[in-house]
Amino acid sequence: MMEEFTQKEKEAVVSVLCVLTKVDYRVRDKENQVLETCIKELGCDTESFQPIPRNQLEKQAYETLKSMSKRKKRVLSRMMTKIARSDGHFGPLERAFAIEIMEMCDIPFVHR
Repeated sequence: MMEEFTQKEKEAVVSVLCVLTKVDYRVRDKENQVLETCIKELGCDTESFQPIPRNQLEKQAYETLKSMSKRKKRVLSRMMTKIARSDGHFGPLERAFAIEIMEMCDIPFVHR
């Protein structure tokens, strides 16, 4: 069963996922497809959505992510893993960003 995210949680999660797809400067079709699937799974409106820029994530998204339930954090972790592995290259920049999010926001690592 999919967790029901608040609008603020959706914005924070999708912003993190958008940054993750671009963090290694290698945006691939497969990453974009998985990102779109995750966004649809969250029920986020992509037409009017403006992701939080990476340099603003700590101020605008981290507290929201920290306060999410453990189940929601696991959903985010699973989505980050799917996106990072989708192009077959889980590079050092993707890994560093994912670890930063997990450590700063108390998110468990979900590898499937």
